[in-house]
Amino acid sequence: MHKIINLLSGLFLILVFTASITFSYFNTTPVSISIGAWNFPAQPVSIWIIGAFVVGGAIGLLLGLGFFKNLKARSEIKKLNKQLADAKQEVAQLRAMTLKDL
Repeated sequence: MHKIINLLSGLFLILVFTASITFSYFNTTPVSISIGAWNFPAQPVSIWIIGAFVVGGAIGLLLGLGFFKNLKARSEIKKLNKQLADAKQEVAQLRAMTLKDL
């Protein structure tokens, strides 16, 4: 079963590679893109589109790996550690008190 999955994955990668080469061959019209104050030099349409897919894939991988989720978890851990330290300090103060102080 594992060999079949590897074979299908390889065939899919070859198909994507062939499709991107064909797409690049037929879309060679240069296009200049400007985003706000940034003006990018004229590149073929295929470069811009394939670049957009690559950037989107990279962002998707970052989100899929839980990079931003880990940041949230770290801040939560830091907050909980501070609450724990405060609670330990309060317990130590209460233990130090005598019955007359109560």
